[in-house]
Amino acid sequence: MEGLVFLVLLCGEVSANSHSLRYLATAQTATHHLPGFVIIGYVDDVQFFNYDSTRKTLIAQGQWMVESKKPPFWEQSAMLAQQKEKHFEHYIQMLAARTNQSGGIHWFQLMTGCDLREDGTTDGFSHFGWDGQDYMKFDKDHQDWVTTVRWGEKTKKWWEEIRAWNNQQWTYYLEKECIHWLNTYLDYGQQMLSIISPIVSFTRQGDSNRLSCLVTGFYPQAIEVTLWRDGVLIDETLSTGILPNHDWTYQIRKWIEFDPKDWAEYSCRVEHNGLEEKLIYVPESDSHVLVAVMVSLGVFMIILLGAFTIFCKKVRRKSDYIHTHIPLPVPKRSTISDWESTDNISQDQHLEGRRD
Repeated sequence: MEGLVFLVLLCGEVSANSHSLRYLATAQTATHHLPGFVIIGYVDDVQFFNYDSTRKTLIAQGQWMVESKKPPFWEQSAMLAQQKEKHFEHYIQMLAARTNQSGGIHWFQLMTGCDLREDGTTDGFSHFGWDGQDYMKFDKDHQDWVTTVRWGEKTKKWWEEIRAWNNQQWTYYLEKECIHWLNTYLDYGQQMLSIISPIVSFTRQGDSNRLSCLVTGFYPQAIEVTLWRDGVLIDETLSTGILPNHDWTYQIRKWIEFDPKDWAEYSCRVEHNGLEEKLIYVPESDSHVLVAVMVSLGVFMIILLGAFTIFCKKVRRKSDYIHTHIPLPVPKRSTISDWESTDNISQDQHLEGRRD
């Protein structure tokens, strides 16, 4: 497991405006559960082939690679992978003896690759690792190997004295050949490896106190997702990390725990190469919104009721003033029965008018 972690750390991150080609090779002492040697190739973090010592064949990944090269290409590549397998078996035995670690499980690993930036500049590197730690890396600018452990000096001296020509080959590969193959693979996978903008959902999860920002369906992998409270960046957030989707795109989820009684404004900000500008999202279904609406309606009803009360008082005062200063006509026959009869007629006429 330690060796697998090392491979992940070697991958690192590439800026959203760059393209990358990576080869990861791992040899380990014999186990019953894992192959002794594995090579995996990635273009922009998308796996396009793999080889292992159990199957002894190189498998193309993705229809775009299967259709781009004929069987002889894969057969020749498999033969090269088998040669690398023998070299790595030799190195793992040599380093186990050199470090006095002949027993147990050990890993010898290589990561090599190159980057092509948007401005046309390039970069390349080759790193070797032993048991999850840096062992040797190639300084392309000085055509020299640099070791980070004392026991690596013997290997460094051997490579410099006996295999000095190899340094020039490494430089040529990283600066020329690797970039050539990167451009070739990008042409093969032009549709598959095109930039895809992310889909964002920022919601409160059920009745929980969790605000979750899900960003999915984006490519390439490089992306920045941050959570904010009242315009201030929230440093302590939880995250799934970037995960692959079944369609070669990626997803990431970040979330925080919050107090529903907190009236602050929360937002999720996303930056990706597929977006023309930074996107800012607010929660789609948050109890804050419902409560704010209810409070606003309550205040509005109170104001409306107050205005209606004042209006009624003014009308009542105006009515009292009229009754006091203007004498009303008195009917000639002011009996109770006459008033009841008049009221009934008016009521009947009003109802019949409504029926019409």
